[in-house]
Amino acid sequence: MYQKIILVGNLGRDPEMRYMPDGTAVTSFSMATNRRWTDRASGQPVDETTWFRVSVWGRQAETANQYLSRGRKVLVEGVLVPDRATGGPKL
Repeated sequence: MYQKIILVGNLGRDPEMRYMPDGTAVTSFSMATNRRWTDRASGQPVDETTWFRVSVWGRQAETANQYLSRGRKVLVEGVLVPDRATGGPKL
């Protein structure tokens, strides 16, 4: 089986880069996706924002850290991985 998630949104803050003990770069950032629809019952527009915490590894991590900044629009393609601490999804 295969899963894939594609997100388009804006960075909530500047990315943070660190290096693993083996020297692999990891960059993490938060991003918000926005969705708007009209509530059928009230006829009013509804805005929904969902936040994601994203980790990028290796050479992509270095590139992301160099070019991304708070407020930039980004497209992220990846897989969801369960967070061992909370049981929730990790991207």
